[in-house]
Amino acid sequence: MKHLSLLFAFLLISLNNAFAETETELFPVTAETELPKIEQTADGSRRISGIVRDENAIPIIGATVALANDPAVGTITDIDGRFALEVKGDSLMLQVSYIGYETIDVPVKPNIRHYPITMAVIKAELDEVVVIGYGTQRKVDLTGSVSSISAGAFADRPITNATNALAGLASGLTVTNSGGNTPGYEAQSILVRGQGTLNNAAPLVVVDGMTGVAISDINPQDIENISVLKDAASSAIYGSRAANGVILITTRHGAESAPRLTYSGNVSFEKVAKRLNLVTDYADFMEIQNAGLIANGQAARFSQGKIDEWRNDAGRNPTIYPNTDWQDHIYRNPSVVQNHNLSVTGGGRRVRYNMSFGYVDNPGMIYYTDYNRYQLRTNLDVNIKPWLSVGTNLFGYIDSNNPSSENAAAGGDVIFGSGAFNTVPGMTLYDPATGLYGGIQNPEEENVSNFNPYRRQWFYKDDFPTKTRRMVAKLYASVKPFKGLTLRGSFTYNYWTRRVEQHLTDRDLYRFTADGPVLIREGVVRTYIRRYNYANTYRSSEITANYVFKASKLSGSVLVGASQEYDKDEHESFLRYDLIDDSLTSIDAATTNGPIGGNYTEWAMRSYFGRVNLSWDDKYLLEANFRADGSSKFAPKHRWGYFPSVSAGWRLSEEGFMKNTR
Repeated sequence: MKHLSLLFAFLLISLNNAFAETETELFPVTAETELPKIEQTADGSRRISGIVRDENAIPIIGATVALANDPAVGTITDIDGRFALEVKGDSLMLQVSYIGYETIDVPVKPNIRHYPITMAVIKAELDEVVVIGYGTQRKVDLTGSVSSISAGAFADRPITNATNALAGLASGLTVTNSGGNTPGYEAQSILVRGQGTLNNAAPLVVVDGMTGVAISDINPQDIENISVLKDAASSAIYGSRAANGVILITTRHGAESAPRLTYSGNVSFEKVAKRLNLVTDYADFMEIQNAGLIANGQAARFSQGKIDEWRNDAGRNPTIYPNTDWQDHIYRNPSVVQNHNLSVTGGGRRVRYNMSFGYVDNPGMIYYTDYNRYQLRTNLDVNIKPWLSVGTNLFGYIDSNNPSSENAAAGGDVIFGSGAFNTVPGMTLYDPATGLYGGIQNPEEENVSNFNPYRRQWFYKDDFPTKTRRMVAKLYASVKPFKGLTLRGSFTYNYWTRRVEQHLTDRDLYRFTADGPVLIREGVVRTYIRRYNYANTYRSSEITANYVFKASKLSGSVLVGASQEYDKDEHESFLRYDLIDDSLTSIDAATTNGPIGGNYTEWAMRSYFGRVNLSWDDKYLLEANFRADGSSKFAPKHRWGYFPSVSAGWRLSEEGFMKNTR
């Protein structure tokens, strides 16, 4: 039977040669087929074709075949794995790609017209080690739902906030930003598999094994890997706080290499995606207002003489006859954002280190919402003995915001509320010649106190930016008393402070005339100095024991551990009214006492947890997790909660009857 098959294949090849087919195919083939040089058309193009197969000589349907230097010239393989392309030029390279397979580059040669291509499966994906709760695990052995994101997935994005880096990189992970106009105070929310509760549905964030650090606190360039635990089977080991999922972030550590200095930076431009289509011609505005009032049975507000006056004189004297679009004065367009990072990595057999410094400058799309940040991180690992190692993670940053950014974050005061939405085009917001702020230029306007949003921006002086400081230190040690057993202990200290100072002043409003400015409204805002002081102290300690074993067909690991946490929040505020002079900036510069307050809250939690992973013959998988949390937030008799989970898996691909199938 074997000889008959070979004879039949030989006859087919002979028939193909006899009838001078345009394509020559040998099955299976891994080398190029040499043919006479192909004749080119008048425009220099030529036709090439081929077939794409896997390592078992099975055709791959839907593989992408394109020119590496011109991806627009490309196609996909048909049901038989075949493709054909019209190409033109020299030094061309075909790039063949398909999900789950290694991408291949094939040079296009003048005397080759048919390309049999063999693609290899990416085996590393299954052997990849992913970070899970209190350890790591091969992706192929996972029984829970875990997504892993490497730093390379967002390395080329011009981002300054690690939360934004997660957008679109993991299934079931939703990132929403509703505070884009307020740098440093982005109203970001992260949901894992949607809204899971009426209350706070944010996932638990763990950075290098530490809780209490927000994702936005991390420099995106310091991240090495992100794991998202999306179901109860994978996240139960973190207890009740993992009800909405867990995001595990691992930062970069040192390596055994010579010191390597790396700089990365980007400059990006931000602008308002879509401006409002406003009526900025004040003459048109007055006519529309009149038409609306008349249609409603009321008298017209504006005289035809004033409308004609505006149409005739607006271009000659825009200060007295303005046609103002407030968006020109509120938005910085574009906003130039800078992000610079410098790191040094290296080490030897005993000591490995990674140190990084980052700087962010984001002036914001709304004027006077500036934000800048300096951040520093050091990760150090020391092998004292083959069985003993210690290390530290040190991290800190200082950032500053213009106080008006907090005001904008609280309610968009410059645009909404008492801001731009209550103004009209017949207002000169600011006259640079006199340094005065304008009001309504038309005396026929009934409401002469319409708000000047440009003046509103200056209510909060930018001399005292909000200052935030965070310092995080983690010390840890690992002991391996005998093969398979690892004991690990750690202590974390996290301290955060923020000082907010608001210096509220006011500006008079003027009407600009040919005879000079006329005061139409004195500043009526009650001036004050307000100061807020916030502080948070967080401490935690943790100890774990992990035993890994393998006996015949049975392998697995057993993890047990305990942790204790303490958290204290403090805040105080001071307010004094009626500044003696706007230029004075101390608390004593105000004459009338306002409210003074302060308070603190604290809580503690003790936890015990464990996990068992079993694998039989790399086919049948079992994982069991358990955690017990005791929290001071509850009454003494109701402080403990218990959170178990069990999951199982069957690697069908390892069964004998699946060996020769795909």
